[in-house]
Amino acid sequence: MNNTLPTWRDTIAAGDIIAFKFPCPDDPAAEKTRPCLVVAVDRCAGEAVIVYGTSRWTGANRGQELHVTGHAACTEASLDKPTRFIGRRRVRVTLTCARFVECRAGTVVLGRLGDRHRAQLDRIRNPQPRPSRRCRGYLRCPTENRAFFSHPDRRPQ
Repeated sequence: MNNTLPTWRDTIAAGDIIAFKFPCPDDPAAEKTRPCLVVAVDRCAGEAVIVYGTSRWTGANRGQELHVTGHAACTEASLDKPTRFIGRRRVRVTLTCARFVECRAGTVVLGRLGDRHRAQLDRIRNPQPRPSRRCRGYLRCPTENRAFFSHPDRRPQ
């Protein structure tokens, strides 16, 4: 019989807010520990999908966001400041990755999203593809029934 206590690797789940050194694409040396959101966990593969979290509310990195705002929501999620989690910035890592930062009592888990954020978490977990925009060319090939010129004064002579 195994009497070992489960570690955070055994109990981590979607909706957990963790301490993680998120990769910085421009400057890997500029990485810092930040609160990130666990979107999915694959226990068979030993991997997790982690989403970037920031307290900055700029126009950068918009899309597929989950906002945790208000004192009650931040307290419930154990966040010091209102935070937005950006679904477009995600990484898939192994649960043994060195980027996880153990903080309190040997765990990386800082808190957990409340039930009010479940619908938003599901949208980030299963992102829908962007609708394709039809690209119209500047010139169209004329057909027999359609001419390029609509005004009679502009017709070639």
